[in-house]
Amino acid sequence: MLKLMIPALLLAAFIPNAALAEQERHVAIHIAYHDLDLRNPAGVKQLDRRIERAVAEVCPDSNETDLARKLAVVRCRDEKRADVAGQRARVLAYSTHRDAEMAAIRPAR
Repeated sequence: MLKLMIPALLLAAFIPNAALAEQERHVAIHIAYHDLDLRNPAGVKQLDRRIERAVAEVCPDSNETDLARKLAVVRCRDEKRADVAGQRARVLAYSTHRDAEMAAIRPAR
């Protein structure tokens, strides 16, 4: 009897995590940043807050005491932050590059 319970308990521990991972894999959230001035630290900080809110929405924190589930949420959030890091860097680089181009286009006085 005990031999059957251990695999069943192990399987039960991983089923919620697998369902969480499957759910997270197919979620995309668009973060607006056109209203932010990304040339200054306040605008970048606001962008980072929006990213964190989106990550929390995609990987919601559970109020459960299940350690495996909490670890899955932490892993999910780390993965999503890593996924968005490249996009964030491109957006910040583009805003700096765009400002340099606009400064080059301005006529001399």
